[in-house]
Amino acid sequence: MKKPLMTIGLEEITEEQAQHYWMKWLYYYGGASDVVSLKEFRDTYDSEQYGDIDVYSSDMCPCIMCLQEGIDFDNEVTT
Repeated sequence: MKKPLMTIGLEEITEEQAQHYWMKWLYYYGGASDVVSLKEFRDTYDSEQYGDIDVYSSDMCPCIMCLQEGIDFDNEVTT
């Protein structure tokens, strides 16, 4: 079982989920906290718009974390 890293409202999240929020925020906002802060992005996260935070698939999410899931680092694409 993964150890919770932090709590968002009543929900505890893992380090992997926190990293996925960060990667998605970087993709959508380029890290521009003057547009939408990471905290605001997490607090108002809409899974209908951005996809389920627990799904790591380049079919569902364009962030680097998900794109790497489909890459075999021996130069073969696995998805």
